[in-house]
Amino acid sequence: MKQPEKGSGNLFTHPRLEALTRTSPWVIFPMDLLLAFGMAFYAWQLLGAELLNYVWLFFLGLFVWTFIEYSLHRFAFHRRPRSEADKKRLYIMHGIHHHYPHDADRLLMPPFVNLAIAASLTGFFALFMGNLVFLFMPGVILGYLTYAFIHYSIHRYKPFFPWLKPLWRNHNLHHFRYPNKGFGVSTLLWDKVFGTLPPKHLGGDQKG
Repeated sequence: MKQPEKGSGNLFTHPRLEALTRTSPWVIFPMDLLLAFGMAFYAWQLLGAELLNYVWLFFLGLFVWTFIEYSLHRFAFHRRPRSEADKKRLYIMHGIHHHYPHDADRLLMPPFVNLAIAASLTGFFALFMGNLVFLFMPGVILGYLTYAFIHYSIHRYKPFFPWLKPLWRNHNLHHFRYPNKGFGVSTLLWDKVFGTLPPKHLGGDQKG
């Protein structure tokens, strides 16, 4: 892993390709909110009043997102590369964010990746849920937006409230001291479950 630097780096020399790797909250949040509300409206059209019997699926989606977030970060973005080509792929996917951790244009998934993951998850969960997936996925999407807001804020601002400090600390320790620990961003739950909290968070060599 390259040492963190200030500023921003390029992944591609072609300006249009490079532009596809960057995004802004002003793009992602309206796009995903529209997608989530569109799915929820479609579910309401299908189910009508019966929809109230399945609202719990929305909250299940919120919870499931936290596990998806942790799993992607740990097992997809921080896996050991199998070849030089794989090493380059991992750098494009996530390594550049560790190289330039405060590059505001790369703190969220770019739109085409965002939509591809949403479509893949919708298709996967539809195998088990059928049309109920349109109630479940808004929860997943809003879970992602919660993650996105927290991740963007960690890299741009100080914690808004004292109770958010553990999330800020966990992610900064992941970036600057323990890249193989601290994979949760929106919650510490799965780091606690799988024993991947950074040592300092467990009361190691630094207080606070």
